[in-house]
Amino acid sequence: MEFSTTAIKSEKLRIEPVFSSEISGIEHFSPERFRIILVQEGNTSAEISGSQFMLFAPCIICLNENDRITLEKPDAVKARTFYFHPRFLNKKLNFENIRQKGMDTDSEVIENRMLLRPFILNERYSFIVQIAPESAKRIDNLMESARIELTEQPSGWWPCRTRSFLTELLFLTVQLVESAKPEKIAENKTKKMDNVPDEFKKILNFIMENYNQKLTLEGLSRQFGTNRTALNEKFKAMTGLSVISYIIDLRLRIATTLLKDTDLPVAEIAERTGFSDSTHFERAFKKKYELTPALYRKKL
Repeated sequence: MEFSTTAIKSEKLRIEPVFSSEISGIEHFSPERFRIILVQEGNTSAEISGSQFMLFAPCIICLNENDRITLEKPDAVKARTFYFHPRFLNKKLNFENIRQKGMDTDSEVIENRMLLRPFILNERYSFIVQIAPESAKRIDNLMESARIELTEQPSGWWPCRTRSFLTELLFLTVQLVESAKPEKIAENKTKKMDNVPDEFKKILNFIMENYNQKLTLEGLSRQFGTNRTALNEKFKAMTGLSVISYIIDLRLRIATTLLKDTDLPVAEIAERTGFSDSTHFERAFKKKYELTPALYRKKL
């Protein structure tokens, strides 16, 4: 099994190093692919690279090209697996240069290390990360969207759109893995956050899972049983940003990755990252990066 996808509507042979599988793929091993496994239902024991673990749904498993996984009872869980080679994310990436230390390499390699940290760190946090049902639903939606692009290939944009879904999937996975690491959660660019209360983590995770939806200060306050002033003060204390500024900053960071690693139209990226319209997106983007999205992409 090659774990690749072949273009079905192209006169020229085109094969992309990316593949989506249901439960039958959870035990498959490929020395040329990273794997993200979403365990949706059930539980069983698993052997991963010689160590024993218990799988309890919902959870995600991040495996690199050397990791092997064997389930004691494969029929006891429902899962889906996403396979990809780093070069699908960016053509300059390979298994060697993404593990190089320091800054002596291409900027694209350095930037994508952040997205691939769960697969390449020498000190891997954990093979398995328990996640909330809401996170599982968001990951499942991204995997399903990628699967549709890969299998149905509704347009010539299918590799690009699949890459964009993978980028969002990796961004979310990094946040979930980081937040699960003992004594550390994901860092916002503006301020390092340690010793974050569990209640605040829930709010951050909710925003991460729903950043592409309409989010308001009032709605979040109702969602988490607090008032707008208290929520804003808590955010400023923990992140250095107001709630809305934090959401906009998150959306813009995801947008920069999509601008760099895909050729999707700017309008589509704006919609995918939760901006109400392209004008709002361009205004916010230029304020933060001093360039329009189109010029930012052209400059890169």
